[in-house]
Amino acid sequence: MSLDEALGRFAGRGRVLVALDFDGVLSPIVDDPAAARPLPEAAQALERLVATTDVALVSGRDLDDLRARATPPGGVVLVGGHGTQSSLEGAAGGQSLTADEQDLLQRLGAELDQIAAGRDGVHVERKPMSVVLHTRRAARPDAAATTEAALAGPATWTGVHALRGKEVVELGAVQLGKGAGLLRLRDRLSADGPAVEAVLFAGDDVTDENAFAALSPDRGDVTVKVGEGETGAAFRVDSPADVAALLGRLADLRS
Repeated sequence: MSLDEALGRFAGRGRVLVALDFDGVLSPIVDDPAAARPLPEAAQALERLVATTDVALVSGRDLDDLRARATPPGGVVLVGGHGTQSSLEGAAGGQSLTADEQDLLQRLGAELDQIAAGRDGVHVERKPMSVVLHTRRAARPDAAATTEAALAGPATWTGVHALRGKEVVELGAVQLGKGAGLLRLRDRLSADGPAVEAVLFAGDDVTDENAFAALSPDRGDVTVKVGEGETGAAFRVDSPADVAALLGRLADLRS
């Protein structure tokens, strides 16, 4: 089956959920994460699609950061922190850390600060549930050395949940995973109205493979990998521009 055929079948169902990663999917990858913005064509397609379809952005970004960069139209649900936060649970995302988890998060941040110290282009981002080592702007030897140090050190600590993505190592004080967050969202939406019959998810990073694996083609779910690399997704497109075109096509079909 081609992607166009899969979209046609998906669009013909009743209630469906379109879920999208942000960076590398709606927005091209940029060196400065704060400069990321959705392509105008993608933003326009989302405006049209949300009128007929449940739409969510599922990102590793903190919820507030995702909201500020994506500037989504009203009605789009935001899932941040690799599934640990949801805009349906209020502005803060609805999850809090225990005292032990807060202590672990502080220690993780301090350890990553030491690993990043003196390495130009390496920086540490703090999120409510995790800390992230970013290496995209670093010289390749520094990127490799700091990534190895993070994975061999704090990533192995008891209670730490580690994710490795493109030029990032994210260390969580709670379980991380877009797949679980996506399934929770599907169940939450289904509980508030007609059941969500199928989910389409598009992602570009290795952290999106968790979401691909959580979905099932047998129940009508559609998984789309954006860009190169091995994947468990059923379909592939080349770029965010192709995603914008896909969303426009889906908006036409759903209307």
